[in-house]
Amino acid sequence: MSSTLTSVGLRQSGALEEFRSSEEAGLLARLAQTECLLEIAKLASQRTDLSSFAGTVVGIVTQFVSCASCTLAVDIDDIPPITVSYGDLDSIRPGASRHSLHVDGRDAGSLVVVPEVPIAGSREFLADVAEQVSGGLGALVDAERLRRSAAVAQTLHLVDALGEQMSADALAELAAALALLPHALGARLDVDHTSLAGAVSVAAGAAPLERGEPVHVPGGTFTLSMRWSATAAAGDAPSPADLETLIAAALARAEEQRELRDAAETDPLTGVANRRRALRALAEAVGHAERVDDTVGFIYLDLDHFKRVNDELGHDVGDEVLVAFARHLQSAVRERDTVARFGGEEFVVVCPGLGDRTGDALVRRIIETTPAACAVALPGGWRQSTSAGLACYPNAAGNPDALVRAADKALYEAKGAGRNQFRTASELA
Repeated sequence: MSSTLTSVGLRQSGALEEFRSSEEAGLLARLAQTECLLEIAKLASQRTDLSSFAGTVVGIVTQFVSCASCTLAVDIDDIPPITVSYGDLDSIRPGASRHSLHVDGRDAGSLVVVPEVPIAGSREFLADVAEQVSGGLGALVDAERLRRSAAVAQTLHLVDALGEQMSADALAELAAALALLPHALGARLDVDHTSLAGAVSVAAGAAPLERGEPVHVPGGTFTLSMRWSATAAAGDAPSPADLETLIAAALARAEEQRELRDAAETDPLTGVANRRRALRALAEAVGHAERVDDTVGFIYLDLDHFKRVNDELGHDVGDEVLVAFARHLQSAVRERDTVARFGGEEFVVVCPGLGDRTGDALVRRIIETTPAACAVALPGGWRQSTSAGLACYPNAAGNPDALVRAADKALYEAKGAGRNQFRTASELA
């Protein structure tokens, strides 16, 4: 590398001296060309990845050469292809200056440049640029292959970790590692599992040409789709079948963990979720909504004058009312919604995808049908109603804690207005 820099530096010094002693207009262009080669030679000694290297090379070339277009394509069998372009690609036509790149004596892509105006000696200069780029590619390709070898251990580690902590972020990290496996060009994971707030699709690298077959596991399904290079061979990395087996085992462990967690996060009286699970479900739903630009509804409910039921009819009847109300909520909402007893006679419902308009209709229906649903637990002449507050992400609040506070405030307003009704946080904003 030092000899290359020295050689280019000598060319730069010679060009400067020639410029001082000559009036030839072409010397300025030659000086710029020499400076361009020097900058590319420096780039090869920096720590960078292939994509950044390609982008910087195009930036250097277009800085020193007036280009209608410039395209650098790196295409090596076991590494995802990279193309970086600048300018009007329609200007690339037969006769454009196209120069091949090489790594270890094999084709590794091309450099295509269309100058704005003809430049004397430009073809020879661009051939030098391609040679300089080829020299820099060698070390970067070796580093990329080493990184891909390390990705095998990283992939196995991430798959194993899924069994303990399943999330969209963890799946995205796994997809990125899968796309870096030796000879892999891209990966996609589609997971629909009870450990997630909703179905998740994550991808990295070049899009797989074909989708894999769904694999059924305890708690849901997943599909692994991979795109491999033409040079992929058995033994270079875990096979698709091995990867599917490992992921299936991890998802099965995740389901076991979910069941244990659910047992610890269930209200023993009503059988619905407790406060801890409700807050976790809300955080997961808001996180998912942030990623896919969706909404989340949070309904805060309180049984009206419930203390009177306990004081006059006894706690056994009060418990029966709580159970009846919990069942009523479960029957009124969707399967993917989370009904929870927040404490005492307070309940909440976490509703992914619920907005203000559909939320209004749902809460109104819950309030109107609560007396009939609770009547089975009460003696004749008694009527149980409920009040509610509705807050929807992102209109009412931008995070889970603020959403709970907004719904609680709306519930307080509903109770203050006479109970047996609801308010929405958006009305109070």
